[in-house]
Amino acid sequence: MMTETIKNSMISRVLPDALAFGMGLGLAGFLNWETTDLVWSLWLCSLVLGYLTLLSAIGAGAYIGLSVIRHADFNKAQRRSAVLIGIPTGLFFLGFFSIHFGAFHAGHSVFLQQFFPVAGMPKDGFGAAFMNPPLLWAMTFRHLMPPYGIFLIPAIIAERRHVFLPMINAVRAVRAGQTMEGFVRGGIKEKPIGQRNPLGSAMGRPYINVVRMHVLIFFFAFSHFLKLDSFLVYAVVYSVYFFPWHEIKIRKTDTAASRFQSKN
Repeated sequence: MMTETIKNSMISRVLPDALAFGMGLGLAGFLNWETTDLVWSLWLCSLVLGYLTLLSAIGAGAYIGLSVIRHADFNKAQRRSAVLIGIPTGLFFLGFFSIHFGAFHAGHSVFLQQFFPVAGMPKDGFGAAFMNPPLLWAMTFRHLMPPYGIFLIPAIIAERRHVFLPMINAVRAVRAGQTMEGFVRGGIKEKPIGQRNPLGSAMGRPYINVVRMHVLIFFFAFSHFLKLDSFLVYAVVYSVYFFPWHEIKIRKTDTAASRFQSKN
């Protein structure tokens, strides 16, 4: 019975990932994407999904903070102090990550545009928007969203756990009566094995993806130099990015837990 439950749970988790994975590969084949298209579609996903993850984490902290100060133990003066501290803190994090995270991608765009130029894009990529988030987003929507925006659909499905998990955790934490400290340190106790994701890792994952993208640049350049088939390169890189490898680990963990419970 336990094994069947684990199997059904795994299928429900993996099915959307499998559909997203197939959709992404299908788009590449149908649109005859080349290496340049692969590079910039991944750059777009890294920027959009990474920033959404950061907003989700910041929003989660604000949601829990508001829930905490509404508790009966807080008097009016304490609530006023918390709001006066919380709002500037939230705005600081929003501004800091908007500039810092955007600067990472603007810097990468300068390098990418030299090797994989996009028609109509400035020769220095988005270098002009290095410390200007509104300009970065305006240029991104102008030059990359029309040709590669459709790629965000399968990508956001594949990355849905990381993008929306901070806010989902926040809602569950409040409903469970957990404190901010408990949320940050332990996540949600009711979450399935392998899916616990504290607020800290949510803030770090977008930067991990940036580093991963930067490393793959060398793979792109190497493949381009060897004139490897673009779709093959796309399939390999897309597998690294979006295939649900984590489910393999979850399945091993769940299977071990099931065997342990069966013996006892």
